[in-house]
Amino acid sequence: MKKRSIILILISVLLLAFVFSSCSINDADKDRQSGVPGNSTPSSKEITLVLDGANFTISDSEAFSTSGKTLTLTKAGTYRISGTLTDGQIAVAVDKTKEVTLILDGLTASNSTSGVLYIRSADKVTVELAAGSTNTLTDAEEYVYADSETKPNACLYSGEDLIIRGEGTLIVNGKFNNGIGTKNDLLIKGGTIEVHATNNGIKGNGSVTIENGSITVDGVEDGIKSDNETRAEKGFVLIKGGNVNITCSDDAIQGITSVSIEGGLVTTHAGDKAINCDGLISVADGCLVQE
Repeated sequence: MKKRSIILILISVLLLAFVFSSCSINDADKDRQSGVPGNSTPSSKEITLVLDGANFTISDSEAFSTSGKTLTLTKAGTYRISGTLTDGQIAVAVDKTKEVTLILDGLTASNSTSGVLYIRSADKVTVELAAGSTNTLTDAEEYVYADSETKPNACLYSGEDLIIRGEGTLIVNGKFNNGIGTKNDLLIKGGTIEVHATNNGIKGNGSVTIENGSITVDGVEDGIKSDNETRAEKGFVLIKGGNVNITCSDDAIQGITSVSIEGGLVTTHAGDKAINCDGLISVADGCLVQE
């Protein structure tokens, strides 16, 4: 009997090593249960995060914290995120020397009081759109800030450099202010991206560079903007490829230092200017169509 008891204990220990964490965003208790994979098979190095209303399942109990309805990812690495978040925010807060990749693999998320995806701190964050997936982010019409806070100001907002890439679809509904916004540099390398916003569709304070992808910006004041005036090498918009369609009530593309179209097709339907820039405006191998 003693030998049998020891064997049962060893089996129990091994089983506990494979459990996942399951939580409510409004409840920081880390109850454990079996995890559910995303829409495609994750790699063994990825942290899987599956959302279900106000609840979520994550494969690493040390990779997050919760406060109110905000789920903060606190560990560097790669996360595969799927499911539905009915009213909450996913934030990223890691050391400023670390990088994070967020693979959106069939995510539908909304927030009634703020932005949906908020990059607070990191060296660089990459948002990868999983092939075949559709991901939709919808923010609040009015944001509720804590005292002295003014960020985020976009449905998808990053305080650090942001890269968007992949072969999936991202739909951003910015009901408060900007659709996609960064404090630093924004680089779009691919994906099908559709942005609706009340102010700027896509804004990178440092710069906006588009290398590839199918991008539609609609129902906005300004389409794509970079407005850093404090650094001479910043404040530019560079389009090197892809298919970009902008419909707006004001300027389609606005830069401070330069706006360059070096490749791809850019189609604008603007209430004011197709390109507004006091610095250099250049259309080289690309094509600009003003409708």
